[in-house]
Amino acid sequence: MKSIILYHNNLLKFGGVDTFVYNFVKKMSKFYDILFLYTIADKENLERVKRYVKVEQYDSDKKYICDICICASAWGIYPDTVIAKSGRYIQMVHADYIRTKEVGFTYSKWHKTTEHVGVSGYVCKVFEKLYPKEKITRIYNILDNKKETKPILKLISATRVSKEKRI
Repeated sequence: MKSIILYHNNLLKFGGVDTFVYNFVKKMSKFYDILFLYTIADKENLERVKRYVKVEQYDSDKKYICDICICASAWGIYPDTVIAKSGRYIQMVHADYIRTKEVGFTYSKWHKTTEHVGVSGYVCKVFEKLYPKEKITRIYNILDNKKETKPILKLISATRVSKEKRI
């Protein structure tokens, strides 16, 4: 089974990237051996992730080996001691990088990044506008496909109240 290291600098209690992490490990742990690395994490959310994959706090003095490395966040420190045997270092793009500048965030590409994956068409469009030399692939967020015992209306909101979300 191929191995993935999924890295997130700061796993919060809730948020878009944090939901992505949870849904990703829940769905993909059936197909990949996944190690979730983090720098800082909300304990409750970390416990949810632990139900599906191995979890470890990132140690910059330790060498980590995997087939594919995925960075879920693009701020904070990058896991420089992770080595992807395939050479694939995927950077997830979750936000409108034009709007994030309003809150002081500027994307700084990790020197190991070989490909970018955006979670929506709009995110990819903005990224391509700002970084025309970079290739980005759109893969919609993985959703929880929990079976309901009776019909239920599911409402999905891709927003939160913050400047970079235009609210």
